[in-house]
Amino acid sequence: MRLPALPDRIFTIPMLGRGIVIWGSARASLALAGWLMSARTEPLSIAITPAAAVWITLLVGVLGAIEIRRRREHLLLANLGIMQATLAVIAAVPALLGEVAVALLTVDAAARG
Repeated sequence: MRLPALPDRIFTIPMLGRGIVIWGSARASLALAGWLMSARTEPLSIAITPAAAVWITLLVGVLGAIEIRRRREHLLLANLGIMQATLAVIAAVPALLGEVAVALLTVDAAARG
C-alpha cells in the first residue's frame, strides 16, 4: 500500500498555522459556550472528556478542509498529487497535539491536587 503524498513545507507550514488558529478558536468557543450554559456558576474550564477531544479534532479537520477549499488551494495541490483527505489530516494535526497537551496538563493539575 502506497502512502499518500505530502505537500512541500511551503504549503504545510501555513496549513499547520491555520490549524492552530482553528483549534484555538474552536476550543475557546466551546469552553465559553459550556461556561455560559452552566449559568456562569462554575469557573471557566478547558477540561473535557476524551470523546469530546476526538470530536474537536474531527471538527478542526473538517473546518481546515473547508478553509483550504475556500482559499482554492486544493486545486493547486490536487494538480501536485495531494489528496484532499491528506490536507484535512494536516489541518487536524495541531488539534490532535493540542488535545493531548491539554489532557496531560489537566491530569497533571488534578494529580497535584
